[in-house]
Amino acid sequence: MTHIWRAISIASILLLASCNSTPQPAWEKQQTEARTDPKSLGGGKWVLVSMNSNGASGNSNLSLEFGPDNAVSGFGGVNRFSGTCTTSTEQLKFGPLVSTKMGGSAQLMKTEQAYFDALESVRSFSLQVGLLRLKNDSGKIVLEFSH
Repeated sequence: MTHIWRAISIASILLLASCNSTPQPAWEKQQTEARTDPKSLGGGKWVLVSMNSNGASGNSNLSLEFGPDNAVSGFGGVNRFSGTCTTSTEQLKFGPLVSTKMGGSAQLMKTEQAYFDALESVRSFSLQVGLLRLKNDSGKIVLEFSH
């Protein structure tokens, strides 16, 4: 009789364990993949809405665009820039970026340098509800863009 109760107990535990591992619905899996797939980054201009959680420093023209073959380009407030990036699931790193050499006010140049520095610190990204969040190696959001 003890063997029967032991078998029933083990069967109950296995049944309860299988209830906790409900498969993820296909639509939820697709949404998760879209938020972490680097292919989701292309297709238009991303406009900066926040830099280091301080807003866009009064210049909403700061932008970023992802092109074919890992090309990136954008506007830093005074100068246009371009370069490359390396991507994989949730990972993003900008390669060497080059920019034009026009001058602007001290404030615009300071904002542009902060933007370029933030881009250099990026190591990962996430997409959620039309927002692109770029994060540094400690996971802090350093840049946030809208599409």
